[in-house]
Amino acid sequence: MPRAIYILALAAFVVGTQSYVFSGLLADLADDLGVSVGTAGQLLTAFAVTSAFAAPLVVSALSSFERKKVLMVSLAGVGIVNLATAILPVFEAFMVARIVVAIVSAAVMPMAGAIGASLVAPARQGQALGIILAGLTVAFIAGVPLGTVVGGAFGWRATFVFAAAVAFAVIPAIAFAIPTTPPEKQAPKADWSVLRRPVVQLGLFLIGMSFIAAYPVIAFIGPIITELTGFEGAGIGAMQTAIGIGSILGLIVGGFLADKRDFLPNMRVMYLGLAFALVLWTAAFAFGTAGSIATIAATALIIVATSAALIAPSPAIEKALVQADPAQSSLTLAMNTSVIYLGQGIGAALGGFVVGSFGFAALGVVGGAIALVAFIVALLAGSSRDQGAR
Repeated sequence: MPRAIYILALAAFVVGTQSYVFSGLLADLADDLGVSVGTAGQLLTAFAVTSAFAAPLVVSALSSFERKKVLMVSLAGVGIVNLATAILPVFEAFMVARIVVAIVSAAVMPMAGAIGASLVAPARQGQALGIILAGLTVAFIAGVPLGTVVGGAFGWRATFVFAAAVAFAVIPAIAFAIPTTPPEKQAPKADWSVLRRPVVQLGLFLIGMSFIAAYPVIAFIGPIITELTGFEGAGIGAMQTAIGIGSILGLIVGGFLADKRDFLPNMRVMYLGLAFALVLWTAAFAFGTAGSIATIAATALIIVATSAALIAPSPAIEKALVQADPAQSSLTLAMNTSVIYLGQGIGAALGGFVVGSFGFAALGVVGGAIALVAFIVALLAGSSRDQGAR
């Protein structure tokens, strides 16, 4: 795999780190700014919602510019906005800053994915995209926790300085390691008609269903862990590392299968697997004994299984979106990013309703049912040859 692919993963690392770097010190931020923790949490929501709507629009507007330059300017913008955020005096200014950084960073993942796909043969695009996506996972394993450590030592505002430093540090690597796209190979103006292609519609539907299915559980993973294991604080954090482990496993397996098997057979197996993994949460509540060694071990394994099953379809879906029209890959990948954020929001809201109405134990069944719908859609869809994806 070309070295440039791993450098592009660093761009994903920047996005993942700066998106949630302050979440570990949300209570401190809320206290200093004079708002509730719930209100402070809306900073995360504002970023996600803005990103969902901004990604395709920003990429469409920038489609005529050279991709490497767009990527570098976007990363510089992320650094500048985060640096400015560190000195803002009031909560309302922070909200505006998170909206602005969502717009500025909207092009990073689509451009990184489009560049990466163009640097390898079609037969290796699934693995290349999986490696780039791994940058997001590493951000949750290393970047966000390290930012929390920095903020704990120097104050919560330092988390934004840390995020800015990470963004600025990656720009030279992009400048020297990523080739400039020759003019004759640059993408033409964004053509939204690509969204009418069956494989694009199916891919976007499936990736959205992934996150709608899994986020009722993931959004409440902290209290779920406490309910099943009795852990709090650092214990929850230790269990959450299993999310990163599972995500990396999912990317490795998903990237390999994306290049070895046809699109629809992959989707059928993966969504059946996601449904099974999610139902295990309900089984854990039904048959586990809270705080027992067996339940603690089972919880860790279910976290790994859920994370792996959630992430595994991504390389194959992104590969299908790229190959639907390589010239429009930035736009289709931007739509992929948009749908992921929307899926997260819908899934988290659904989870809140389910918990309030039926309790934590029902989350697994609800998520599993949604994943099963995605499996049925993939089962009923035409052959991968008809869909135009391999």
